[in-house]
Amino acid sequence: MVEVINMVQTLSLNYGTITRDSSVRLLVECRFLPGTALSVSYLVKTPTLGPEVPAQGVFGVQLRIAKDAQYSSYYPQNHPPLQMLLGKPLYLEVRLLNSPDPSLVLLVHFCVAYPLSGKAVWLLLYNGCPNPYDPALQQGVVSDPRPPTPQAQTRRFTISTFQFLPDGEFRDLSEENNFMCSTEICSPHDGPCVEGCFGQ
Repeated sequence: MVEVINMVQTLSLNYGTITRDSSVRLLVECRFLPGTALSVSYLVKTPTLGPEVPAQGVFGVQLRIAKDAQYSSYYPQNHPPLQMLLGKPLYLEVRLLNSPDPSLVLLVHFCVAYPLSGKAVWLLLYNGCPNPYDPALQQGVVSDPRPPTPQAQTRRFTISTFQFLPDGEFRDLSEENNFMCSTEICSPHDGPCVEGCFGQ
């Protein structure tokens, strides 16, 4: 078996690197009977996405902040930015909305925090586990809620509040911090739905 992965062109600027190329990954396996001769060839074409199909989306994923460690109530979406003391716990929840199938699993690939300026980023979770290079996050709680919420469709974690320091200096300490998570909705019927520290 051979794995074929294409190379993508990248563009690097002061604050990051981007690409506009699609990645392609192929697994190629050849089987034949001993003593027989086969010729194999392949042609790689630029992928086309086909015609657009307008449809109403079924899924939604929501990231929200709980007011307490029991996740009994949450700040509303239109709440003004929270002002919290540094080093205090912040309770975050990522959940799947409008799931038509209770067997679907919400995977959290990574979560980051970033200031409004977008000049920095701090990794909170990677592959469903706390950032191993942040000692405060090593104490962070990664948990699954109990019913009535389907366990695999809600992910909860606790972080310790912090402030970005532009250029390592105490400047603009009132700048807002934002959170973002990259998630995937996985069906156990299509293969294993495995992620780092959730569900352990």
